[in-house]
Amino acid sequence: KLLRKIDFTIAPLLAAVYFLQFLDKTTLSYTAVMGIRKDTHLVGQDYSDLSMLFYIGFLAAEFPTQYLAQHMSRLGLYLGINIMLWGFILGCHAACTNFAGLAICRTLLGVFESCVAPILVLIIAMWYKKEEQGRRVSWFYVCNSLTQIFGGLLAYGVSFVNTKFASWRIFFVAIGALTICVGALVCVLLPDSPVKARRFTDAEKVAALLRTKDNQSGTQNAHLKKAQVFETFKDVRVYLVCLCTMLSSIPNGGLSNFSSILLTTFGYSSRQALILSAPSGAIGAICVLGVGYFSDKWRDRSSVMLLCILPTILGAGLMIGLDPNGVPKNKAGLLAASFLTGTFGAAFMLMLAWNASNIAGHTKKVTINALTLVSFATGNILGTQTFQAKQAPGYISGKISIIATLGILCFVILILRWYNDMLNKRNRKVLEGMSEEEKLDLREKMAFADQTDRKNVFFVYT
Repeated sequence: KLLRKIDFTIAPLLAAVYFLQFLDKTTLSYTAVMGIRKDTHLVGQDYSDLSMLFYIGFLAAEFPTQYLAQHMSRLGLYLGINIMLWGFILGCHAACTNFAGLAICRTLLGVFESCVAPILVLIIAMWYKKEEQGRRVSWFYVCNSLTQIFGGLLAYGVSFVNTKFASWRIFFVAIGALTICVGALVCVLLPDSPVKARRFTDAEKVAALLRTKDNQSGTQNAHLKKAQVFETFKDVRVYLVCLCTMLSSIPNGGLSNFSSILLTTFGYSSRQALILSAPSGAIGAICVLGVGYFSDKWRDRSSVMLLCILPTILGAGLMIGLDPNGVPKNKAGLLAASFLTGTFGAAFMLMLAWNASNIAGHTKKVTINALTLVSFATGNILGTQTFQAKQAPGYISGKISIIATLGILCFVILILRWYNDMLNKRNRKVLEGMSEEEKLDLREKMAFADQTDRKNVFFVYT
């Protein structure tokens, strides 16, 4: 009963936030085939640079927003205000007439959206047990795929509007207004932590805290602990996670911004490219939900990550084989390859779940979340530049980069799995030398002591 109440209180709001975040940052992809490039006089690498500037703003704001999230007692209010601000900025895209105006808007959009993923990880870790976290993160991350369905269908419908106000401008205004409304709801309804949940009784607050006791990861703490910051930078796992994040983000930077354009290079019309985003989103949604379910059921993140990366490598290979020089040989085969490239997004979703369940200590969580999101932004920045205008319509370097980065990612995931197993064996060895009474006493002390995972022998890496 308590878990259902937590789900109904937390899940719909965070799902809506994630839905809008992905939709808002990928609006450029839809409008790319709706006339924005012509109306704002974009030439050469201008479009790729606009895609990159979103992540430049995201990268610049990541550490400041993490610092504020650490010190903010009102996480829900802070998140909601940022959502309303980026909704306003998104609406401002409609007023742009040149590259400079779009560049400013894209950069500011990245600044205000940078807080979402780290706050999501903090909230998930505070409210849910480890074995529940993968599935819950999948509920939120599946909204990335659902936005492809909603965004593609909405853009397709708007493309038929014949007014002096261009259809792509209407699209920006509509999505911006929706975002502002959701931001206001988050300000009012999202609880900051189990201790401060206004719609929970005192007994329910205590029960919510005790539910996550076995996570051995603490709860919200506004005090910045320097020792935990130093430990973060000395932890080899942190660098492996950041490398995994960057490698999975390079393909994302290219595909999330060029997916509609790629479909037009395969021989589909602009409107067909918009409507074909819907089935691609449906495939991605099924993949994300399946990955979240099985990673919790098997208590194994790494193997499931590998399973969702391999189809994307195959899809990119098919794109090269069936469209080697920008001359499509098989439209249906290329469409199927495009659908396959949507499965790798679940790997980043599992990376968020891995951070939520494999890191303890609030300051350490905040720090590694910032580093992860910096890696995410860096990877996406690099990814936008792998698709070069001079290589259109084949975009061969972009397709090759997908295969190369995801291939290396598979290898790094295996190293991270081996390292986690080694740490678990070390902890078990320490526990074997303790009496049951000592274990019980120490477990009680460590549960909410806000100690890091490396200083807690009861911590289990998944």
